[in-house]
Amino acid sequence: MSTHPSLLVTQSWFERILDLIVFTWQRLLCAGSNLRRRLFLRRLTAYPILRLEGDLLERTPDVPWYYTFLPMYTAPLSLEAIDAALQRIAGDPDVAGVLFQCTDCTPSLAQAQSLRSLLDRFRAADRRLCPASPPKRIVFHLEQVTAPLYVAAAGADLIALTPLTEWDVKGLAATPLFFKDALAQVGIAFDVVRVAPWKTAADMFAADGLSDAAREQYNWLFDSLYAALVDGIASGRRLAPETVRTLIDRAPLAASDAQAAGLIDAVAYADELPALLGLEDERRYPQLYGRVRKRLYRHAQRPSPGAIGVISLTGAIMTGASREFPVPLPLIGGDTLGSGSAQQQIRAARTDDSLDAVVVHVDSPGGSALASDLIWRELSLLAAEKPVVVYMGDVAASGGYYIATPAHKIVAQAATLTGSIGVILAKPVAAEALDKAHIRWETLRRGEHADLYESVTPWTEEARAAVTASMDAVYRTFKERVVAGRGIDLAALDDLAGGRVWTGEQALAHGLVDALGDFNTAVELACQEAGLPTDGSVRVEPVTEPGRWQPALPQAPEQAELARWQTLARFVAGGELARLFQRERLWLLADGLPKQK
Repeated sequence: MSTHPSLLVTQSWFERILDLIVFTWQRLLCAGSNLRRRLFLRRLTAYPILRLEGDLLERTPDVPWYYTFLPMYTAPLSLEAIDAALQRIAGDPDVAGVLFQCTDCTPSLAQAQSLRSLLDRFRAADRRLCPASPPKRIVFHLEQVTAPLYVAAAGADLIALTPLTEWDVKGLAATPLFFKDALAQVGIAFDVVRVAPWKTAADMFAADGLSDAAREQYNWLFDSLYAALVDGIASGRRLAPETVRTLIDRAPLAASDAQAAGLIDAVAYADELPALLGLEDERRYPQLYGRVRKRLYRHAQRPSPGAIGVISLTGAIMTGASREFPVPLPLIGGDTLGSGSAQQQIRAARTDDSLDAVVVHVDSPGGSALASDLIWRELSLLAAEKPVVVYMGDVAASGGYYIATPAHKIVAQAATLTGSIGVILAKPVAAEALDKAHIRWETLRRGEHADLYESVTPWTEEARAAVTASMDAVYRTFKERVVAGRGIDLAALDDLAGGRVWTGEQALAHGLVDALGDFNTAVELACQEAGLPTDGSVRVEPVTEPGRWQPALPQAPEQAELARWQTLARFVAGGELARLFQRERLWLLADGLPKQK
C-alpha cells in the first residue's frame, strides 16, 4: 500500500514547521536561562565537581519520572550522565574546567577507556563551542587509586593525590578457585560435557587446577589487557612504556614518590584544591555540578530529523523476565537478562516508526542457549528492517556474543572480553553425598533418557553420547550464527571458536567486531547506517519494555523473500536446530578471568 505523493509533501512541510517551532522555543528557553545566568555570573564556579563514587554504570537506568522527587532516591552514577554533564560544562565560556573527585569508585578497565574517550569529547566540544576562551582544564583529585581509574585519570591535565594516598597500580591478577576436592569431601562431584576445549566455565567445580587450554587463554588475555593498561598510562602521562612497566613493578608508591616519577602533578587535600587551581575569589571555588547546572550557559541546537533507540541487555541470560538474583552465586549472581523482557524491548523498537536505527548495549557473560537464541531471533527481525549496532560493555561473551551476531556493526572497547564461542553442560552428582547423609533414593522412569538431568548419578556412556550429540548441534548453530552475521569462513572460525575468550582489541584483529570505541562511537555508526547526521544532533532515547505484552510479528512482506533465501543459506548445513533444544544449555564465561588491581 503506497502513500499518495501529495500526502508525503504535506507531511514533510508539517515536520519542517514543527521543527522550526521546537527550535524557536528552545532558543527562547536558552535565552531566558542565559539571562538569569548573567545576573548570577559572579557566583558561577570555575570548576564544577563531578564525583566518582561507587559502582559506575554504562547507561542510566530507566526509572519512573517521580523517582527524582523522592527524598531517598539518588540517581546512580553512569557514563551516560557524565557525558551529558561534560558536554554542558564544555559549552560555558566562563568555566575554567571540570574537577573529578574520586573516592571509592572502582570502574573496570573497559569503563575507564570509555571515560577516557569522554574526556576527549569534552575537549573537542570546548574548542567547538568556546573557541575564544582558554582551553578548559580537566582535574582529577584521587583519594584512592586503582589501575582502571588511573587509566581514566591519566587523560587529565592535572592529577592530585591526598598525602597518604598510594599510587596502587600493581598490574593484573587472577586467582581462579577450584572446589572439586572440597565438594568431594561432602560427596558431590560434577559431570561435565564440553564440545570446546577453552570453555572453562565449569572448571571451578570439576577441575583441581588450570588446564593447559585455560592457562593459554589466561596468558593471551593478560598480554592484551596489560598492554592496554601500560599504553593508557604512557600516552596520558607522556612516559615511555618501559618506564611505566618499571613503575608498576615498584607499586605501591607513596604520593610523593608518584609525583617525583611524573605519575601525578600535586599532593593536596580537597581543601587545598582552590589554591592549587589558582582560585582567589571564594565565589569561584569548586561546587557540585548539580548545584550549578542551571547556571551554566545553554546552547540551542536545531533538532535533527530521526532518532536512535537504545536497548540495554545486561546480565546473565535466562528465560523469562529480567530479574535480580539476590544470592551472589558464581556465574548467576546479580542481574539476569530475561529473554521475555528482551523480546518485548526489541519488538517495541521494531514497531516504533520514530526510530531510524537502534544501538544495543550488551554486557553479559552469556547464559541459557535457548534464551540467547530467542533474543537473537528478535534482533535478527529488527536488523532486517532497521540498522542495528551493538555496543559491548565490560563483557559480551558466549551467549552475549551470540545475540550480537545479527548486528550490522559491532563496537567494543579494547579491554572488553568477548568471544567464548562454545558450549558446555555440567550437572552435579550427589549420590555419595546422599549416602553419607544416610538418604536413600530410587529412580523410576518411563523413557530411556527421562532422568538424563537428575543430580544423583553420573551419565552413562549412552547418555553422555546423547548429550554430546545434542550439544554438538547447539555448537554448530552457534558457529552458523557467527558465520552468517560476521561473514567469517567456517574453517577460519574454528581457530577463533572452541570457547576462546578475546579482548576487544584481539576480537577486532580477528574480525569478530568492527570497531573499537565507546557508546558514542556506536551511535555515530548507527547514524551513518541510517543516513543521519553524525554531529551529535540526532535524538538518542532509551527503548523501554512496553506496559502491554506484544506478540511476535512476522517479517514485513518486502523482507520475506530476501529472508527466505538468507535463512536457507544460513541453516542449510544443520537446519533450524532451535527445535532440538530439549533443555537449556549454558554457555557462560568462566569466573576468575583477569581482574584489574
